[in-house]
Amino acid sequence: MPWTLNALNPVNDINNIVDMVNQAGPGVIAPEVFYSKQLLDTIRYDADKYVYFRLADAAPIQERADKLMVRRWAPLQAHTVPLAEGVPPKSDKGSVEKYEIDAAQYGRYMEFTDKVDFKAVDPVIAHYTKEYSLVAMETLDLLAREALLSIANPFYAGQAANFEALNVNSKPSMTDLRLIVLSMKKQLVKPRNNGKFHVIGSPEFYFDMISDPTVEKYMQYNQTTKGMYDNTMLPSMFEMEFYESQLVPTSSEYVKDGKTYRRMYRITASGYEYDSIAEDEVDGNSVPYVTVVDGYVKDSRTGADASYIPGQEIWDIDRWNTDNKGQGNDWYEFKAQHILVVGKDALTRTGISGEDSAKMYVKPKGSSGVLDPIDQRQSIGFKINSVGFGSTRLEAVVDYICVPTQVLPV
Repeated sequence: MPWTLNALNPVNDINNIVDMVNQAGPGVIAPEVFYSKQLLDTIRYDADKYVYFRLADAAPIQERADKLMVRRWAPLQAHTVPLAEGVPPKSDKGSVEKYEIDAAQYGRYMEFTDKVDFKAVDPVIAHYTKEYSLVAMETLDLLAREALLSIANPFYAGQAANFEALNVNSKPSMTDLRLIVLSMKKQLVKPRNNGKFHVIGSPEFYFDMISDPTVEKYMQYNQTTKGMYDNTMLPSMFEMEFYESQLVPTSSEYVKDGKTYRRMYRITASGYEYDSIAEDEVDGNSVPYVTVVDGYVKDSRTGADASYIPGQEIWDIDRWNTDNKGQGNDWYEFKAQHILVVGKDALTRTGISGEDSAKMYVKPKGSSGVLDPIDQRQSIGFKINSVGFGSTRLEAVVDYICVPTQVLPV
């Protein structure tokens, strides 16, 4: 009997499948096979939904090395200088740039008490396997996004000089995107595919872009309004294809002279006032506004501990606001979004051949030996043994930093 699993199904559907598996009797499908298939089905089914990961071209590491060496050969150029009679021309010379892309391990796990049944397919374990299936895919997508942002060339809305030159009117525009594509073409960057460069934007980004003057002209001239008003997504135009992601970075952080800041703003009688918090700034009692902690992220619904995330950087915005408000209005974070525009060879995914896929681990009670002397501890988790992301064409990634109207609180 074939088992078709989709880890994105609601919990009640998972419970129905769990009942079917258990009613089929022991030995039909082992629990660990069930959980691993859930994870792999999610990755296969949903890979195209994660737009950053989708951009990566696979280049596996061979011979058990821990990094991939990528070579970029310098191009040769044509010229029309005629040869002199009997005089051989000067020889051309080859050169190569070398890039190294490291691969690392990633994974998470969760512990259970001995009350959870690991001998049969348990609905609790099946539910959290579904969650880890999504977390594994999101981990790969975030790794791809961070790799792109780390090497992207910044382009600020309205051709502003830097992050501090942005203001509340630095909205996204099609003119900026056309300038970015023009710059990439001048650097001989090829389109991602189908003759198109890819733009990854947020729902807030497309909310503003629908009413952009150039887009409105395009809709008027080409009579292509229906699709955009159905789902707010832009059709392909000006050699660009547009994709939406909920993981577009939205932040007030910027780096200046090697130091991280958070930009703030508030409303004044004459308009807007701007300020910044430095990562090493302290209050009047020499207490820093920024701390780094290891700990759990709380569930927004119950307030209970959920995901454990090490090295969280906590900025005490409320305390800084209280200390700096004076007789004026409250300060708010001046958040901008990072919209990626990419061409060919923007992203490469590497890893030891055969080891770059996620694997689910199920550890029943007693499996840890003397660390679980009376069979009280169990766990599930996933691990990606070897994966890394990098770029073979640094000019093919541009970080378009703009301020959509729906991002700012006031």
